[in-house]
Amino acid sequence: MPRPPAVPLAWSNLVHDRVRFALFTAGIGFAVVLMGVQLGIMNAMLDSNTVLLQRINADLVLINSTRKSLLFREGVNRRRAEQSLEVEGVQSIEPMFVDYQLGMLRHTAEEVGGRSQTRRIRVVGVDPDARLLHLPGVTAADWERLRVPGTALYDRKSRKHPDQTKHPGESVFGKLADGVQTELSGRDITLIGDGFDLGFDFGTDGTLIVSDRTFGAWLRAPYTAPGIDPLAEIDLVAIRLRPGADRDRVQKQLQAKFAATGDVDVLTVSQVVAREKWFWWSNTPIGFAFGAGVVLGFVVGLVICYQILSSDIADHVAEYATLKAIGYPNRYLNLIVLQESLILAAAGFLPGLLVILAVYAGLTDLTGLAMELTPSRAGLVLLLTITMCAASAWLAVGKVKKVDPADVF
Repeated sequence: MPRPPAVPLAWSNLVHDRVRFALFTAGIGFAVVLMGVQLGIMNAMLDSNTVLLQRINADLVLINSTRKSLLFREGVNRRRAEQSLEVEGVQSIEPMFVDYQLGMLRHTAEEVGGRSQTRRIRVVGVDPDARLLHLPGVTAADWERLRVPGTALYDRKSRKHPDQTKHPGESVFGKLADGVQTELSGRDITLIGDGFDLGFDFGTDGTLIVSDRTFGAWLRAPYTAPGIDPLAEIDLVAIRLRPGADRDRVQKQLQAKFAATGDVDVLTVSQVVAREKWFWWSNTPIGFAFGAGVVLGFVVGLVICYQILSSDIADHVAEYATLKAIGYPNRYLNLIVLQESLILAAAGFLPGLLVILAVYAGLTDLTGLAMELTPSRAGLVLLLTITMCAASAWLAVGKVKKVDPADVF
């Protein structure tokens, strides 16, 4: 005689009352949204501080070993950069200069509130012929125009003016457009091109990109002693390798070359990005505040799921007792509770994911911070959800173990 198919007890226990199951799903989904939104805000803030680094078009990067963030000013001596050319496989080096402190951009309107205003802006200096930064929207003609001293490419996604009703489309720096003339650190500057998209972050409200010559003359020369090259210290040195060169091998050779001095780190672009993110995560309130928010969401979900499972066990205590009476071991009953927790995890995760996507879109539009739900981040939320529900099941199975058939019958 064929064996009858197994009864899906876990599924039946949960869905026999569909309204109640919908409420269960909403409770788990709330915890999913709470964790996902906290992770999204944290990652958006970390990403915003590394967008510039991610746009670097290079195989390797030289950076001062004591410089843990672009905010700081420790640079790489030009002699170190030139020494890297001695390593086989290195084709060229391209200096990149970054300033967060000295670049003061005058508001592009003649007067604001009756007087001229300036605001600090990040300034990046590069060789226009090097195409060092990958900036969609910036054309070859724009790079050519940048060779003219006193010109600058501008960031379309600079922080918006807080009063958009009176200043529609304007940034905190005023109107940014091709041909607009203003001042950078007290010297005339002309904006060119249609702009690029980088966005603001904790360190800056926007970015200007100028030629290395303009950077040296406008920002470095006034603060450099006579006879000293104002561009002798390079913030980042981008290294490009010859076609077919093994990046890992060249990186190890460069690291060995500079090991004696210990003043230069040789990293890939992704490693520089990871280091920058680690600085912001570990040295600012970002990691603690939003990490605590994720933990809170996890705990809330744990409590909700535990209450759901405990309530379900209490409602079906007679059925569990009957299963025990006819010989089913605790292991089998524990498995039913675990299956219920996994069903709740799946049922709560899917609608929660849709809500997270909607919240991300709304917050991106409201704040200007790009919030992206990548597959790895969605996978992390799913892992947290499964762990949360499984831990709730582990806590709730104690009630099943205590069920005594003699107390029921």
